[in-house]
Amino acid sequence: MTDISTAPPPAERRGRSPHGPASRRLRLASPAGWTTALTTAALLIWTTLTAGVFLDIRYVLAALRTTGASGLSPSEIFAHRPFFYRWLLDGLDSVTGGSNAVREALLRLIGIALCAAAGLLLHRTLRRRMPERDALLVSGLIALTLAFAPVIDYLQPEWFAIVFATVGVAAALGVRGRWQAAALGALPLGLAVLMKFSTAGTAAMALLVVLAVDRTRGLLLAAATAVGTGLLFAVSAWSGSRELQWLRDMPHINAHALGKDPIVASDLLLRTADYLGDRISVTPVLALLPGALLLFAATLASRRQRVEAVLVTLLLLVVGLAVVVYQGNWFAYHGESLPVVAAALTALAIGRWYGAHGRPPLCLTVLALVYGALAPLLALVRADVDTDVVAWLASAAALLAGVMDLLWVRAPRPRALRVPVALPVLAVVVCLAATVWPLSGVRVIEGRIVTTNAELKEQARSARAAAERVDARLPDGAPVLYLTFGQQAYYIGHPTACRYPFPTFFNVPKQLTDVPSLESTRENVRCITQEHPAAYAVYQPSWLSLGIIDPRIAADIRRAYKCPEPEGQQLVVCTARR
Repeated sequence: MTDISTAPPPAERRGRSPHGPASRRLRLASPAGWTTALTTAALLIWTTLTAGVFLDIRYVLAALRTTGASGLSPSEIFAHRPFFYRWLLDGLDSVTGGSNAVREALLRLIGIALCAAAGLLLHRTLRRRMPERDALLVSGLIALTLAFAPVIDYLQPEWFAIVFATVGVAAALGVRGRWQAAALGALPLGLAVLMKFSTAGTAAMALLVVLAVDRTRGLLLAAATAVGTGLLFAVSAWSGSRELQWLRDMPHINAHALGKDPIVASDLLLRTADYLGDRISVTPVLALLPGALLLFAATLASRRQRVEAVLVTLLLLVVGLAVVVYQGNWFAYHGESLPVVAAALTALAIGRWYGAHGRPPLCLTVLALVYGALAPLLALVRADVDTDVVAWLASAAALLAGVMDLLWVRAPRPRALRVPVALPVLAVVVCLAATVWPLSGVRVIEGRIVTTNAELKEQARSARAAAERVDARLPDGAPVLYLTFGQQAYYIGHPTACRYPFPTFFNVPKQLTDVPSLESTRENVRCITQEHPAAYAVYQPSWLSLGIIDPRIAADIRRAYKCPEPEGQQLVVCTARR
C-alpha cells in the first residue's frame, strides 16, 4: 500500500484536488458543519459530566492514593498495572481536585485533551500524504473513537496505548528524516508496549500501518522501538520497583490465559466469534467495518492495491484479537483497538468515496446513523435477544450496504445527489456516541447485556454507600489493611502501609497451587502477620471469601484479625487481635 494516499499528487500541490472538485476540506462554517460540531461538543460534554470512570481505574487510583498517603510512591506499589501506567495515572490524578465525582470529570476532560492532541498530530502528518478532507476525516474519527470510548475502555492501559501508538505513527510518518522519525516514533511506541505488556499488540498494529505506507520507515521504527522499549523497561526495573518480580508472578494468577488449559480450536474460534459480537454490541461502529473495507477497496486503482488493503486490514484485526485470546479473560477493553480500526477505515471509505464520486456512500452512512440510534435500545429487549446474533446481522447489513452503494454509483442518474461532507461525519459521530447513553450496554458477555451504563453507576453508588458506613466506624485518618477490591477502598480513602494495598495474590482459587509459593504472595502475607499490623482491616466477603482462598492464608487472616459475621453487609470492619 505504499502508493495509496501516501504522497500529495501534483494536482494537490498546485492547490487542486487529486480526485476532482468534490475533494475539498470539510466546511464547518455551514449549517451542516455547525450542526455536526455542536452535536459532537454536546455529546462530549455529556459524557464528561456523567460517565465517570470504570471500577478498574478506581482500583488503580485507590492504590495510588491510599499508599501515597503512607509515603509510598507509584514505583513501590503493586496495582496490577506496570510502572509507566501507574506513574501516568498518578500524574494525571495529581492535577485534579475536589470530590471524587469532580476528579473523575476532570480526568475524562484530560483524556479528551489527549485524544485531541493525538488527532492533531496525526492530521498534521496525514495532510502531507493524502487530500485534506481524507486526513481530517481519518484523524478526527480516530480521536473521536477514543473520546467516545465506553467507560469500560476509557483511561485503561489499552486506551492509553492507542493514544501513544497514534502519536508514534504521526512521528514516524510526519518527520522528514527517516532516522529522526524512527527515533521520535520509538518513544511513544515503547510507552504503548509498557502500558500493560500485552499492549505490545497495539504497538505492533501501529508498526504494521507504518510498514504498509513506507516499508523503510517501518523497519527502522521496528528496530528503534525494540531498543527503546528495552531501555524504558530497564528504567522501570532499576527505579526501586519490583517490575521483574511482578512480571514473573502475575501470569500465575491468571487462570484463563492461553495455554493454561488444553486448546480446543473449535471452542476457541466460537468464543472469539462471541467476543466479536459482544464488542460490536458495546461499540457498534465495529459493525461498519465490512462495508467500509469494501468501499475503500473499490476506490483503489489496481487489484494489487485492493488485495493489499484487505490483507493489511485483516492482519490488524488478527493482531487485535490475538491479544484478547492470549489473555483469555475476554474483557471488552482488551479489544479497544478494534473499533479504532473500524472508524479509521470508515473515514477512509467516506473520504475516498467523495473524492471518486462527489458524494458519500449513502447506504453505509444511513446505517451508521441507525446503529447509533438503535444500539442503546438493545437493553430493553436483552432478555429475549441474543446480541451476538444482532451484531453479526448488523455486520452483514453493513456489507450489503456497501454493495448497494457500489451498485447505486454505477446506475445512470440525471443528476448526482449533493450531500455535505459534515452529514456523514455526523452519522458516524452518532454511531460512536452510542456508548454514552444510560441504556447502552457496557458489559456484554456471550450475547447477553450484563450491565448498562445506568446499572454501573448504581453499583458505584451502592459501593460508595457501603464505604461511607465503614468510614463512619473508623477513626479519622486511621491506617487500615484492605481485604477488598479497589473500588471500595477508593470510596473509603483511608491510608494503608502495604505496598500491595489490595491483596490480589490472595484472591485466587485453591486449584492454583503454585500461587502461595510466589514471592508476591509471601509479601502479601507479611503485611498481615507483621509485628504491628494495622489496628483495623476492612473485609469484603464477596471479593475475598475465606472459604475459597488458600486455607493457610485464610488462617493467617483469622489469627491476625477478628471479623464479625457479614450478615448481608458488603463490607465488614475487623479489629486486630493484640
